[in-house]
Amino acid sequence: MIVCSVRLGNPENVIRGVIGVNMSKELGQKDCFVALFDILGFSELVRKNELGRVANTYSRAKKVFKEMLSYVNALNKGFKKNVTVKYRSFSDTFLIYTSTANEDDFDSLLAACDGLFIGAIENRLLIRGAVTCGELIISAGVEIGKPIVDAYNSEQKEDWSGCWITEKCISKINITSYLKDGSVVKYKIPLKDGEVKMYFALNWVKSLTFKTMFKNRRNDFTLEQIKDQIRFINDKYSNWAIRRKLDNTNRFVDFVLSSKFIKAYKAGITTVRANQQITTG
Repeated sequence: MIVCSVRLGNPENVIRGVIGVNMSKELGQKDCFVALFDILGFSELVRKNELGRVANTYSRAKKVFKEMLSYVNALNKGFKKNVTVKYRSFSDTFLIYTSTANEDDFDSLLAACDGLFIGAIENRLLIRGAVTCGELIISAGVEIGKPIVDAYNSEQKEDWSGCWITEKCISKINITSYLKDGSVVKYKIPLKDGEVKMYFALNWVKSLTFKTMFKNRRNDFTLEQIKDQIRFINDKYSNWAIRRKLDNTNRFVDFVLSSKFIKAYKAGITTVRANQQITTG
């Protein structure tokens, strides 16, 4: 179970209360990268479908994510990196966090987030999340701290299926390298309050191109092969709030599947300028 203060009333008050309580020696306090994701429309999915079918869809998506997470942690162990990515899930919420907060941790967290996106997309699920950084109190079955609240608040502001990399992460990493290889892009993330401002976003579409090239056994793919995987995003909905989220998501997909990005994906490196900008509606 995720111990997440955002579910328990005023987040700041809960955090102060927990920190003010006798902090036993078994509680570890660490600076970590933290990602929090929700499955969009999950309540509606549960309400309108047979529960067993929903459970199977959820389990398949989670299995893909866990396999990616295991691979990432095994890779780090093989290279003798002191990096571990852990997660908690409860209903439609996934909390993912690292053991510390350095560049290797950020790399590993992004790979885990990619795995969650792939698992969700393969099962026609849309997810929305945010990544931030800060101190967590970690113990057996307990993860609590301000970055969870920050990630939740950022995630709730977004009006698409995507992932916001917040400013608190940027001071910990060399963001230029992530912009150059296309793992992170500068983008006007659509927010529910209508604010128009450039932020950093995880380029989850890049993982679909790499997955396809691996399947093709060559450094090549067609645009249709990628779009076929997310064709369900174009499903027609009468609910305008859902349609707006899907439209915003499609704009992002079109941006990161533009010719400059595609050429870079196939080459294995991106040469897209770090300051490239896009205006979303």
